[in-house]
Amino acid sequence: MPPTEVGTLEVQPSALSLSLEYGAQLRGVREVEVRSRVSGILLKRMYQEGAAVKEGALLFRIDPAPFRAEVARARAELAVQQANLQQAQRERDRILPLYDQKLVSLRDRDNAVAAFESSNAAVQATSASLNRAQLDLSYTDVRAPISGLTSREARSEGSLVTAGDDSSLLTQIVQADRLYVQFAVSDSEAETLRAAMARSQTPLTVRVVDIEGKTLGENAPIEFIAPSVGNDTGTVDIRAVLSNEKGALLPGSVARARIEGLTVAGSLVIPKRALMHGMQGTFVWLVAADNKVGMRSVKIGISSGNNVAVTEGLAAGDRVVVEGILKVQPGALVKAVPINTKREGQTEQASDANSATGPESSAAAGKQAAP
Repeated sequence: MPPTEVGTLEVQPSALSLSLEYGAQLRGVREVEVRSRVSGILLKRMYQEGAAVKEGALLFRIDPAPFRAEVARARAELAVQQANLQQAQRERDRILPLYDQKLVSLRDRDNAVAAFESSNAAVQATSASLNRAQLDLSYTDVRAPISGLTSREARSEGSLVTAGDDSSLLTQIVQADRLYVQFAVSDSEAETLRAAMARSQTPLTVRVVDIEGKTLGENAPIEFIAPSVGNDTGTVDIRAVLSNEKGALLPGSVARARIEGLTVAGSLVIPKRALMHGMQGTFVWLVAADNKVGMRSVKIGISSGNNVAVTEGLAAGDRVVVEGILKVQPGALVKAVPINTKREGQTEQASDANSATGPESSAAAGKQAAP
């Protein structure tokens, strides 16, 4: 039997053009939960659900009556402590000259000084309590921490909200003028993107498209690549920022992120169909100088389309079996045909077959069909 004919590719360093596409989700640059900082009865909602609000806008009002009473009590307590401080100061100022004249004892002098210092500390503590009461009173007006789009109310009017509890959540605000484009890549692809960003003087950008392939807004520059591989997903998270000043895109939408225009220079590139997978890992079939087939374990890197870069296992000049892989066996003698030459031969045969349309070919066909 003649040697099996296989299509081979001689591996040479070349530039691998990358066209990467990933599933992505759009998220608000800032997504804030609006919560109550104090406990009380929710009196009124002051905004339209789903509408855009400005930072500092009044959203909810909690019953302020208990907090106003607390402010009045703290203010009265502060007045009492200030009066005690003034009395203690007068006592101290009266005792100190007498002590210098040795008309009072050291104990009387120390008691006067201690009473003054204690009153002074009490005034400071009461003043802090008053500031706290005033702060709690201001928290009864729940205002927007950022500008953005509001969600529906989480608690209706008349409900009791408790600070620090689940009931403290009142609504959510999403800043939608800029959106995060979040997607995940493999660790090898993340390393390639880091290297490309380090070489480039301009930020690496992605083109965001919908499921129908329509471009959504301008290209989004990549601003973050996670420094580690996720324990749960085994991928590296990447985030780009997409401008959405007109508000045409909504947070939470699903899209596709395309990274185009990247090239990896000096890569040993082979077609994906040349790769085989077995118990020993990923390998390829190589044709040696004596035209015998051998197995070679390889490690693959980033891929693009039907091609993949090999990081370990191959060297320039190796002949990799690309076509006829299922026909070869280890140590078998083969006839290696470069795949480009083989394809040209197939094209010429197809051209000759198409040109055979004359009477002779028709007659030959008729004779072949005759019994």
